[in-house]
Amino acid sequence: MDGEYAIHFTLGGIVFISSDNSMQGNKAVASVLLLYYHLLQEGGITHDQTVYLDPHDFDAFQYVRVKVASENLGIDQGLLRRGAVIALLCELNDMVTDYEDDYLSQPFTQRILEALGPEAVAAVPEVKSIIEAVSKKEDRECHKIFSQILHQVFERHVFQEIKALVSGNA
Repeated sequence: MDGEYAIHFTLGGIVFISSDNSMQGNKAVASVLLLYYHLLQEGGITHDQTVYLDPHDFDAFQYVRVKVASENLGIDQGLLRRGAVIALLCELNDMVTDYEDDYLSQPFTQRILEALGPEAVAAVPEVKSIIEAVSKKEDRECHKIFSQILHQVFERHVFQEIKALVSGNA
């Protein structure tokens, strides 16, 4: 598999991690933890935090629906899905921040919103409220609500996840 990335192991458009491509799963977990590290360093979801991620190792759009084989690989499917959602929320935050008055008209924003479907809501329930907040209209009140929910996501899904890993309760 030299020169190829195992991300191409897909089943109906879903990334599938098994013993055949477990190294790709490990790289994806490392990417999520790297993202979480930067989020913790900055105290929340701020701006340009996904620049640290190598898209060959972790494409958040594909990992929202990742499936990990039932064999004991030591790869946490839930962590990968939540990490993918968090990465997409970071990208959405960048779009809202960068395009203030017309972020909804941007194709990349629409791609993000489409990716934040039922699997994303199952992984991070606050996604539903975020989509409602950013889809209504591009105004300051929506930005404020969006920022508040992003902070809740950071606290519940990044800070608490790392805290549980450190304490051995994950």
